[in-house]
Amino acid sequence: MAEARSNTQLPLGHKSIVEEEIEAFQQGIAIGREYADLARRRVAAWAEENPGYLILAGLASGFILGKLFFRPRPKIALEDFE
Repeated sequence: MAEARSNTQLPLGHKSIVEEEIEAFQQGIAIGREYADLARRRVAAWAEENPGYLILAGLASGFILGKLFFRPRPKIALEDFE
């Protein structure tokens, strides 16, 4: 049987798919850092202008997080073990 050989050649100078994905991931990380920095500066400016509201927002968010993460444990009846 005759062997089939491919004459397909990849163009030189192009990045592999993995390199493109890594570059896209790094760009996403950089964009996320920029947005986080912008949000941090805006919150800091708002807190400077409204310190009382910052305290209220902190108390409200602490209350909500406490309700979500620290729920009371369910009570177990002793009859269930008999």
